[in-house]
Amino acid sequence: MIRIYLDWNVVSNLKRPENKELKEFIDKHKEYLLFPYSPAHFNDLMKSYSPENHFFNQDLEMLQYLSDKHLIRWEGKRTEPLFGTPQEYFEGEKNDTEDVFELMNMENLFSELDEMSEEAGLGKLGTIMKSLYKLQPAGIEVNDENREMLQKMFPNISSNSSMWELMTNISPFAKKFLQDKEYYKDFRKSIGDQGFKVEANAGNWSEQEVIDNIDAFLKDKGADMTFIEYIETTFKYRKEPINRYEFFTTAYLMLDMMGYKSDKLPKPTDNMQNIQTDGEHSFYAAHCDFFVVGDKKLGIKSKILYNKFNISTVVVQPDELKEKLEKVIYEFPQNGDFITEAFDFVNNNEIVESYPYSEENEAETYAIKLPKFYFNFFNYVVYRYYPSQNGVVLTFKKAFKNYSDFVYYTEAERLIDRVVSVFGYDDMEKLQEIKQKMIYGDKESELVWFFNKGAIKLEKDEDTRRPILTYFFALNNEIEEENSD
Repeated sequence: MIRIYLDWNVVSNLKRPENKELKEFIDKHKEYLLFPYSPAHFNDLMKSYSPENHFFNQDLEMLQYLSDKHLIRWEGKRTEPLFGTPQEYFEGEKNDTEDVFELMNMENLFSELDEMSEEAGLGKLGTIMKSLYKLQPAGIEVNDENREMLQKMFPNISSNSSMWELMTNISPFAKKFLQDKEYYKDFRKSIGDQGFKVEANAGNWSEQEVIDNIDAFLKDKGADMTFIEYIETTFKYRKEPINRYEFFTTAYLMLDMMGYKSDKLPKPTDNMQNIQTDGEHSFYAAHCDFFVVGDKKLGIKSKILYNKFNISTVVVQPDELKEKLEKVIYEFPQNGDFITEAFDFVNNNEIVESYPYSEENEAETYAIKLPKFYFNFFNYVVYRYYPSQNGVVLTFKKAFKNYSDFVYYTEAERLIDRVVSVFGYDDMEKLQEIKQKMIYGDKESELVWFFNKGAIKLEKDEDTRRPILTYFFALNNEIEEENSD
């Protein structure tokens, strides 16, 4: 399936009359398309939650129609493809009244630690640890250069402050930073006042040169670090390594804070969390083939980061999506001549790797990027010509040139159904057994079809665990028919 991530305003505006043509196109081709949703969609959606708001229910229904049950979420170490409808996700969000900032309240945390340790007969561990933190210096030196910024962040911090004083100031700062729009904008302005704001015409830079220009800007300011190194310094004092989710979303936020296409936060309900959510949308879209964006600033920043991190996700405006999809959706040839079509793909498209025939390589090999998603799934084909047998093998694969390293079970299932609908299969009971093994099992399983001078095999790739489709052609003599069991 072709994976498409929709920015929230695209989802919420899809019901509008001006988007009727796009909605009808999605309706017609939905079996080929997959629209995953993420927690970022609910960050946006829950802002309008009210039992009396019928527009909220319409938006939730639209999200459910589009994504079915395909949830994508960062799970601490990697992004996982999960199953659960938006309605089910909403029920969990609706009942979640936990205040994350209250969880960061040091006084409460250490009091709870006292209670738990006393019940276990270990004394007041919280009080003991609190005393130790009060004796430990925070290690912050307040000087003329950083005084203004530090006072904005931690009003009561001085050079003599303890680690405990620093810890108790973190939660109030984080709450104001995330939820107080004017505080965030003032903080961003302070960074600019200190010289760490890109030049006024930065918005005219091409997407390919933005990061290089920021690197040059930092060097000119005497920072002696690149944009990437600048992001890494924000995690400098943390024991745990930076994960992909944190790094990407921090890079997105850093572009905003340095004055590149900064969000003006015009609505009364806007705050820094809007920017954080946009960064999350951009991150989750990096696991898909297309990112459909109504917000131009979000689209441009995403293109910049995708370019920097070699992510192949294509960023498009809503009015471009139909035309883009029409070019890549695969329709099986009316005359059923899949052999000629398969060779057309090989002969007329982009070669990304090649290995000539030699004593070491028994086949002449080319890896080719396909112009369409073959069977609305595969995006690459590997062509191998074996001179000694005068035979050709074409292997169609799904290769991710982005953050994704998974396929949903439903993607594999629909692909199998699509291939079987074209090539047929008589034993439906056996087909179901093979499908279960190919989709959910770890053991080898395959579907094989034979035809004059060749064979077709659909199986699970041993390394990636993704389906691959292989055509075997004998150019002169027929392939001996084998047992397909």
